[in-house]
Amino acid sequence: MSENGYRNLKKTNKLMIPVILMMGFVPLLVHMYSYNSNLSQFDWFPANSDTQTDFFFAWKMIAIVIIGVLMAAILLYRHYVKKETLQFENSFYFLLVYGLFVLMSALFSKHKHWVSGGTYELFESVWVVFAYMLLCYYVYNFVNEEKHVEFILKISGIGMAIVTVIGVFQYFGLDFFQSNFGKHLITNPGWWKNLKELTFNFVPKTSYTTLYNPNFLSFYFGMLIVLAVCLFIASKKIWHRIVLAVAVVCCAICLKGSGSASGWMALALAAVVLILVLLSRKKKLFVVGAVVVVIGIIAAIVLGNTTSAGENIKNTIVGTYRMSDRWALNGVETNTDDVVLDIHGNKLSVSYTVGEDGTTQISCKDSDGNELSQTIVDADNQVTTMDDSRFSGVQLQPVSFGDSLPGICATIDGVQWNFINTDENGYEYLNPAGKLVKFENPKVSNVFLDNAMSGRGHIWNKTIPVLGKHVLMGSGANSYMFEVPQADYISQNYMYSANSYDVKAHNWYLQQWVETGLLGTLALLVFLFWYLVQSARIYRRVNLHESISWVGFGLFAAVLVYMFAGIANDSNVCTAPVFWGMLGLGLAVNRMLVKKENLFAKEPVSEKNDVVVEQNDLKTEKAVTTETSAKKQSGKKQSRKQRKSNKS
Repeated sequence: MSENGYRNLKKTNKLMIPVILMMGFVPLLVHMYSYNSNLSQFDWFPANSDTQTDFFFAWKMIAIVIIGVLMAAILLYRHYVKKETLQFENSFYFLLVYGLFVLMSALFSKHKHWVSGGTYELFESVWVVFAYMLLCYYVYNFVNEEKHVEFILKISGIGMAIVTVIGVFQYFGLDFFQSNFGKHLITNPGWWKNLKELTFNFVPKTSYTTLYNPNFLSFYFGMLIVLAVCLFIASKKIWHRIVLAVAVVCCAICLKGSGSASGWMALALAAVVLILVLLSRKKKLFVVGAVVVVIGIIAAIVLGNTTSAGENIKNTIVGTYRMSDRWALNGVETNTDDVVLDIHGNKLSVSYTVGEDGTTQISCKDSDGNELSQTIVDADNQVTTMDDSRFSGVQLQPVSFGDSLPGICATIDGVQWNFINTDENGYEYLNPAGKLVKFENPKVSNVFLDNAMSGRGHIWNKTIPVLGKHVLMGSGANSYMFEVPQADYISQNYMYSANSYDVKAHNWYLQQWVETGLLGTLALLVFLFWYLVQSARIYRRVNLHESISWVGFGLFAAVLVYMFAGIANDSNVCTAPVFWGMLGLGLAVNRMLVKKENLFAKEPVSEKNDVVVEQNDLKTEKAVTTETSAKKQSGKKQSRKQRKSNKS
């Protein structure tokens, strides 16, 4: 390499540093961060709990924003100072539209504090979303050669390897973050005297690595597995292949250790699409592949209904029950004079009075106002049950709260429901956050069974009624938790058995709709599908003997995995930087391949092969005449006998 070439390479490599930091090293950040959540103002969040401590998200958010500002500064400097023309393709118009809706949703949001600064267990602020988009465009602009792609993947791979090794050790019961050195590394010096108190509530031998949520591993390692497999195919050196084979095994171990089924499902679905793309290179093989896929789907349906293993998988995806059918309590009304419990559609009115001697008398009536008799089942604790068969599973007990504040406890399906008659507001419910509130029965849809996709069905059912409010604009980035009904006390007690709040939709696309609006989400989807269609067209034509072709195919596969995994998971600061970086790399590689192999250029139709070649609408650096291009291409396609015939 000449001295000038070496200097240019060094300059270009410097431009890749923000990309490498985003993709390889931001996911590594784990450190203590104390902040004020400002959430105790809401009834569903515990009082005096605003001070929170985060380890896995906040510093990642800060790093992403800083790197985003750096990338913006570089782009502006190169364009306005260096007078360089920035590269652009038509698909980026849709990314711009998406960015416009992200901005408008943030500006008109009712939750600006959290939209701009991030919040509890998420920290994906509007500035982070802009940084994602900027990363994709930045990569597309400055990655122009194969060596740029190689440099990014090699150096980023160091950080990815560290993330993977931590996850592998966790799978085998050796958690770095529970070691003395690990705890010192991720905490502030003021905490070092109390390190024994620092624990993360995961099942032993669970892989969560530096990403915290095991579900996020389905994104991360799903992308790494398919990319590593394609890099393995592309590699010419034995030691490269050995390293990549080990990487695939380690990533698979981490994915298994996460316990997330969505990652394997995403890999399976992506594999089907990728195989069909490869088979489409030959028409007959594509037909065979399509037939096999159809047969496979039919077989999966049959096995799902005839075998225990298949039924377990089917039940995980589809679900088995609705809450209203499984549990007795279907609704609660806290009125001025009583509490009305909906027990399988039968209304039970419960009230109590406190006598002069301090004893509490509980009265029960049905919907017709008939007094219902009760039987004592525990005299010591004054527990009674209904004699009426409609309410046989309900137990009632007088209790005291706080400073001898009288109330009643209703035990239904093994869950306790505490109610207090306050003179000011009548009967109120003592919720899991420890606050007295009027009971809410949020509106939910019945599209999904409640336990579908490991309980996600219920969250989706709560989300769907909210979608209608966000057709034009969303509620702003990071604000999903304020839009869906958090006071869903029945599901909190039955499905979660604890005070909980849905900070995420557990579906990337539903979350985008709520936070960005339907139109913004559609713009994002068009941008993504543009890339997928472009990639499918390229990789059914391109020369796969070239290493860069398999790299591009691997990036295409990684984006597919992420999009499929997004059906059951959310965008997050741990994995999204890797996805947007790979998406930008995929677009850049596609551009390079089209240019290098002159794909989609106008070619003559071969009667023998019946090949129709499409018109190339891409600009090249040097003008090439149609005639010359046609001759060149026809020379590749025609046999020696045909070429002699043409000359004569």
